[in-house]
Amino acid sequence: MNTQAHARTYNQDHIPRKYTPGKRRISIYWTWSYPWESQRDPAAMENRFSTMTEVRTVLWPNYEKPEWSAAQFLQGIAGTLELFSEQEASPDEVVAIREWLKREGTCLLLAPHHDVGFTDDLKQRQMEYLHHGDALVPRQQRFGQYTRSLMKGLGVPVHNLYGLRPAQVKGTKQITPLTAFRDIDKLGLLKNVPTLNFHPHLPHYEITEKDSKSVHLLARQPIDLDRPHPFTAAGNKEFNCLLWMPPNGQRAGNIVLVDSTNFTTLFGGTDSLENFWRNLASMN
Repeated sequence: MNTQAHARTYNQDHIPRKYTPGKRRISIYWTWSYPWESQRDPAAMENRFSTMTEVRTVLWPNYEKPEWSAAQFLQGIAGTLELFSEQEASPDEVVAIREWLKREGTCLLLAPHHDVGFTDDLKQRQMEYLHHGDALVPRQQRFGQYTRSLMKGLGVPVHNLYGLRPAQVKGTKQITPLTAFRDIDKLGLLKNVPTLNFHPHLPHYEITEKDSKSVHLLARQPIDLDRPHPFTAAGNKEFNCLLWMPPNGQRAGNIVLVDSTNFTTLFGGTDSLENFWRNLASMN
Protein backbone atom coordinates (compact mmCIF):
# COMPACT_ATOMS: atom_id res chain seq x y z
CA MET A 1 0.00 0.00 0.00
CA ASN A 2 2.90 2.35 0.64
CA THR A 3 4.87 3.30 -2.45
CA GLN A 4 7.63 4.90 -0.36
CA ALA A 5 8.85 1.77 1.38
CA HIS A 6 7.82 -1.79 2.07
CA ALA A 7 5.92 -2.56 5.25
CA ARG A 8 7.60 -4.76 7.87
CA THR A 9 6.52 -8.35 7.24
CA TYR A 10 7.00 -11.71 8.92
CA ASN A 11 7.67 -15.10 7.32
CA GLN A 12 7.07 -13.88 3.79
CA ASP A 13 8.67 -12.16 0.83
CA HIS A 14 7.43 -9.21 -1.20
CA ILE A 15 6.61 -11.29 -4.26
CA PRO A 16 3.42 -10.70 -6.28
CA ARG A 17 1.08 -13.68 -6.05
CA LYS A 18 -0.37 -15.03 -9.26
CA TYR A 19 -4.14 -15.24 -9.41
CA THR A 20 -5.56 -18.75 -9.75
CA PRO A 21 -9.20 -18.96 -10.89
CA GLY A 22 -11.41 -20.43 -8.18
CA LYS A 23 -8.87 -19.71 -5.44
CA ARG A 24 -9.00 -16.86 -2.93
CA ARG A 25 -6.02 -14.72 -1.96
CA ILE A 26 -5.99 -13.27 1.57
CA SER A 27 -3.80 -10.39 2.75
CA ILE A 28 -3.56 -8.95 6.28
CA TYR A 29 -2.36 -5.41 6.94
CA TRP A 30 -1.54 -4.43 10.54
CA THR A 31 -1.70 -0.66 10.78
CA TRP A 32 0.87 0.17 13.43
CA SER A 33 4.34 1.47 12.62
CA TYR A 34 6.92 -0.95 14.02
CA PRO A 35 9.81 1.58 14.16
CA TRP A 36 7.63 4.27 15.71
CA GLU A 37 6.04 2.01 18.34
CA SER A 38 9.24 0.18 19.30
CA GLN A 39 10.99 3.44 20.12
CA ARG A 40 8.24 4.82 22.38
CA ASP A 41 9.33 6.11 25.78
CA PRO A 42 8.41 3.45 28.40
CA ALA A 43 7.91 6.30 30.88
CA ALA A 44 4.82 7.40 28.90
CA MET A 45 1.85 5.89 30.68
CA GLU A 46 -0.82 6.17 27.99
CA ASN A 47 -1.38 5.12 24.37
CA ARG A 48 1.47 2.68 23.94
CA PHE A 49 2.07 -1.06 23.85
CA SER A 50 3.36 -2.92 26.89
CA THR A 51 7.07 -3.56 27.25
CA MET A 52 8.22 -7.15 27.53
CA THR A 53 9.37 -6.35 31.07
CA GLU A 54 5.81 -5.33 31.97
CA VAL A 55 4.45 -8.50 30.40
CA ARG A 56 6.85 -10.58 32.48
CA THR A 57 5.81 -8.73 35.64
CA VAL A 58 2.06 -9.03 35.10
CA LEU A 59 2.08 -12.62 33.80
CA TRP A 60 4.81 -13.93 36.09
CA PRO A 61 6.11 -16.66 35.97
CA ASN A 62 4.93 -17.54 32.45
CA TYR A 63 7.88 -15.86 30.74
CA GLU A 64 10.60 -16.64 33.28
CA LYS A 65 12.42 -18.96 30.90
CA PRO A 66 15.78 -18.65 29.13
CA GLU A 67 14.18 -18.02 25.72
CA TRP A 68 12.53 -14.84 27.08
CA SER A 69 15.64 -13.47 28.81
CA ALA A 70 17.37 -10.23 27.82
CA ALA A 71 20.06 -12.25 26.06
CA GLN A 72 17.49 -13.78 23.71
CA PHE A 73 14.54 -11.39 23.56
CA LEU A 74 14.07 -7.61 23.45
CA GLN A 75 12.76 -6.42 26.81
CA GLY A 76 11.20 -3.14 25.62
CA ILE A 77 8.11 -2.46 23.52
CA ALA A 78 9.74 -4.05 20.48
CA GLY A 79 9.65 -7.39 22.30
CA THR A 80 5.87 -7.43 22.64
CA LEU A 81 5.52 -6.28 19.04
CA GLU A 82 7.38 -9.42 18.04
CA LEU A 83 4.57 -11.34 19.77
CA PHE A 84 1.87 -9.99 17.82
CA SER A 85 -0.16 4.52 16.11
CA GLU A 86 -0.88 7.25 14.91
CA GLN A 87 -1.44 6.75 11.17
CA GLU A 88 -3.90 8.02 8.58
CA ALA A 89 -4.93 6.31 5.36
CA SER A 90 -3.58 8.33 2.44
CA PRO A 91 -5.93 9.43 -0.37
CA ASP A 92 -4.09 7.06 -2.72
CA GLU A 93 -4.73 4.12 -0.38
CA VAL A 94 -8.43 4.93 -0.15
CA VAL A 95 -8.71 5.18 -3.94
CA ALA A 96 -6.80 1.90 -4.44
CA ILE A 97 -9.08 -0.01 -2.06
CA ARG A 98 -12.20 1.58 -3.53
CA GLU A 99 -11.09 0.49 -7.02
CA TRP A 100 -10.27 -3.00 -5.75
CA LEU A 101 -13.75 -3.30 -4.22
CA LYS A 102 -15.23 -2.77 -7.68
CA ARG A 103 -14.10 -6.31 -8.54
CA GLU A 104 -16.58 -9.16 -8.13
CA GLY A 105 -15.78 -11.59 -5.33
CA THR A 106 -13.72 -9.23 -3.17
CA CYS A 107 -14.20 -8.70 0.56
CA LEU A 108 -12.63 -6.00 2.73
CA LEU A 109 -12.37 -6.95 6.38
CA LEU A 110 -12.10 -3.93 8.68
CA ALA A 111 -11.01 -4.71 12.23
CA PRO A 112 -10.53 -1.58 14.37
CA HIS A 113 -9.66 -2.46 17.97
CA HIS A 114 -10.72 -0.78 21.20
CA ASP A 115 -10.79 2.88 22.23
CA VAL A 116 -10.15 2.77 25.97
CA GLY A 117 -10.26 5.94 28.09
CA PHE A 118 -11.09 8.45 25.34
CA THR A 119 -12.44 10.91 27.94
CA ASP A 120 -10.67 13.57 30.03
CA ASP A 121 -12.64 12.33 33.05
CA LEU A 122 -10.05 10.37 35.05
CA LYS A 123 -12.73 8.64 37.15
CA GLN A 124 -14.29 7.25 33.99
CA ARG A 125 -10.89 6.10 32.76
CA GLN A 126 -10.43 4.21 36.04
CA MET A 127 -13.89 2.67 35.74
CA GLU A 128 -13.08 1.46 32.22
CA TYR A 129 -9.74 0.08 33.44
CA LEU A 130 -11.36 -1.88 36.27
CA HIS A 131 -14.08 -3.10 33.90
CA HIS A 132 -11.74 -4.77 31.42
CA GLY A 133 -9.28 -5.86 34.15
CA ASP A 134 -6.20 -6.11 31.92
CA ALA A 135 -3.24 -4.67 33.81
CA LEU A 136 -1.24 -4.42 30.57
CA VAL A 137 -3.67 -1.89 29.07
CA PRO A 138 -3.17 1.66 30.36
CA ARG A 139 -6.02 3.92 31.46
CA GLN A 140 -6.00 5.40 27.97
CA GLN A 141 -5.14 3.31 24.91
CA ARG A 142 -6.76 4.59 21.74
CA PHE A 143 -6.54 2.30 18.72
CA GLY A 144 -8.04 2.53 15.27
CA GLN A 145 -7.07 5.95 13.90
CA TYR A 146 -5.86 4.50 10.58
CA THR A 147 -8.91 2.29 10.14
CA ARG A 148 -11.23 5.13 11.14
CA SER A 149 -9.73 7.32 8.44
CA LEU A 150 -10.08 4.49 5.92
CA MET A 151 -13.72 3.92 6.91
CA LYS A 152 -14.41 7.62 6.50
CA GLY A 153 -12.83 7.60 3.04
CA LEU A 154 -14.87 4.56 1.99
CA GLY A 155 -18.14 5.86 3.46
CA VAL A 156 -18.45 3.17 6.16
CA PRO A 157 -20.77 4.63 8.84
CA VAL A 158 -19.20 2.83 11.81
CA HIS A 159 -17.24 4.06 14.84
CA ASN A 160 -15.32 1.83 17.27
CA LEU A 161 -16.06 2.68 20.91
CA TYR A 162 -14.76 1.59 24.33
CA GLY A 163 -13.08 -1.68 25.33
CA LEU A 164 -15.75 -3.98 26.75
CA ARG A 165 -15.36 -7.23 28.64
CA PRO A 166 -17.59 -10.03 27.29
CA ALA A 167 -19.77 -11.99 29.69
CA GLN A 168 -18.72 -15.52 30.56
CA VAL A 169 -20.84 -18.56 31.28
CA LYS A 170 -21.30 -18.67 35.05
CA GLY A 171 -18.77 -20.91 36.78
CA THR A 172 -16.59 -21.27 33.67
CA LYS A 173 -14.07 -19.31 31.62
CA GLN A 174 -16.12 -19.80 28.46
CA ILE A 175 -17.41 -16.73 26.62
CA THR A 176 -21.19 -16.31 26.54
CA PRO A 177 -22.68 -17.22 23.13
CA LEU A 178 -23.42 -14.51 20.62
CA THR A 179 -26.83 -12.99 20.02
CA ALA A 180 -26.77 -13.83 16.33
CA PHE A 181 -29.11 -12.65 13.58
CA ARG A 182 -28.66 -15.62 11.30
CA ASP A 183 -31.67 -14.87 9.10
CA ILE A 184 -29.80 -11.95 7.49
CA ASP A 185 -26.39 -13.70 7.37
CA LYS A 186 -26.46 -14.23 3.60
CA LEU A 187 -22.70 -14.91 3.50
CA GLY A 188 -22.92 -17.77 6.02
CA LEU A 189 -20.28 -16.20 8.28
CA LEU A 190 -22.00 -17.53 11.41
CA LYS A 191 -22.46 -21.12 10.22
CA ASN A 192 -21.44 -23.34 13.17
CA VAL A 193 -20.19 -20.23 15.00
CA PRO A 194 -21.90 -19.91 18.40
CA THR A 195 -19.14 -17.69 19.82
CA LEU A 196 -16.16 -15.60 18.79
CA ASN A 197 -12.97 -15.14 20.83
CA PHE A 198 -12.84 -14.02 24.46
CA HIS A 199 -10.80 -10.86 24.89
CA PRO A 200 -11.19 -8.56 27.92
CA HIS A 201 -11.49 -5.31 25.94
CA LEU A 202 -13.47 -5.48 22.71
CA PRO A 203 -14.95 -2.50 20.83
CA HIS A 204 -18.59 -1.70 20.28
CA TYR A 205 -19.09 -1.03 16.57
CA GLU A 206 -21.53 1.86 16.68
CA ILE A 207 -23.50 2.42 13.48
CA THR A 208 -23.38 6.19 13.06
CA GLU A 209 -25.93 6.48 10.25
CA LYS A 210 -29.42 6.55 11.74
CA ASP A 211 -31.71 3.83 10.36
CA SER A 212 -28.89 2.71 8.09
CA LYS A 213 -29.85 0.38 5.25
CA SER A 214 -26.24 -0.07 4.14
CA VAL A 215 -25.00 -1.87 7.29
CA HIS A 216 -26.40 -5.18 8.56
CA LEU A 217 -25.84 -6.13 12.21
CA LEU A 218 -25.07 -9.86 12.23
CA ALA A 219 -24.16 -10.41 15.89
CA ARG A 220 -23.98 -8.79 19.31
CA GLN A 221 -21.90 -9.93 22.31
CA PRO A 222 -23.30 -9.92 25.89
CA ILE A 223 -21.21 -7.79 28.29
CA ASP A 224 -19.95 -8.68 31.78
CA LEU A 225 -22.53 -6.76 33.81
CA ASP A 226 -20.80 -7.47 37.13
CA ARG A 227 -18.14 -4.89 36.23
CA PRO A 228 -19.45 -1.30 36.03
CA HIS A 229 -18.90 0.63 32.81
CA PRO A 230 -20.38 3.84 31.31
CA PHE A 231 -21.77 1.86 28.35
CA THR A 232 -23.74 -0.53 30.57
CA ALA A 233 -24.71 2.30 32.93
CA ALA A 234 -26.47 3.81 29.91
CA GLY A 235 -28.62 0.66 29.69
CA ASN A 236 -26.65 -1.42 27.19
CA LYS A 237 -26.22 -5.14 27.87
CA GLU A 238 -24.58 -6.16 24.59
CA PHE A 239 -22.23 -4.60 22.03
CA ASN A 240 -22.17 -4.84 18.23
CA CYS A 241 -19.37 -7.25 17.27
CA LEU A 242 -20.04 -8.36 13.67
CA LEU A 243 -21.29 -6.13 10.85
CA TRP A 244 -21.73 -6.68 7.12
CA MET A 245 -22.07 -4.18 4.28
CA PRO A 246 -23.29 -6.00 1.15
CA PRO A 247 -22.39 -4.78 -2.35
CA ASN A 248 -24.14 -1.67 -3.59
CA GLY A 249 -24.33 0.21 -6.86
CA GLN A 250 -20.73 1.43 -6.76
CA ARG A 251 -19.14 -1.46 -4.88
CA ALA A 252 -19.15 -5.07 -6.08
CA GLY A 253 -17.27 -6.39 -3.04
CA ASN A 254 -18.43 -7.01 0.52
CA ILE A 255 -17.24 -5.20 3.64
CA VAL A 256 -17.16 -7.04 6.98
CA LEU A 257 -16.30 -5.56 10.40
CA VAL A 258 -15.11 -7.70 13.31
CA ASP A 259 -12.39 -7.16 15.93
CA SER A 260 -8.76 -7.87 15.03
CA THR A 261 -8.21 -10.17 18.04
CA ASN A 262 -10.44 -12.76 16.38
CA PHE A 263 -7.61 -13.40 13.91
CA THR A 264 -4.89 -14.48 16.32
CA THR A 265 -4.56 -17.45 18.66
CA LEU A 266 -2.56 -15.31 21.11
CA PHE A 267 -5.75 -15.09 23.20
CA GLY A 268 -6.81 -18.67 22.62
CA GLY A 269 -8.57 -20.48 19.83
CA THR A 270 -11.74 -22.57 19.57
CA ASP A 271 -13.53 -24.75 17.04
CA SER A 272 -16.09 -21.96 16.73
CA LEU A 273 -13.39 -19.48 15.79
CA GLU A 274 -11.87 -21.88 13.26
CA ASN A 275 -15.31 -22.26 11.70
CA PHE A 276 -15.57 -18.48 11.45
CA TRP A 277 -12.18 -18.29 9.67
CA ARG A 278 -13.25 -21.06 7.28
CA ASN A 279 -16.56 -19.36 6.54
CA LEU A 280 -14.84 -16.08 5.80
CA ALA A 281 -12.22 -17.67 3.54
CA SER A 282 -14.70 -19.79 1.56
CA MET A 283 -17.76 -17.51 1.40
CA ASN A 284 -19.47 -16.98 -1.94
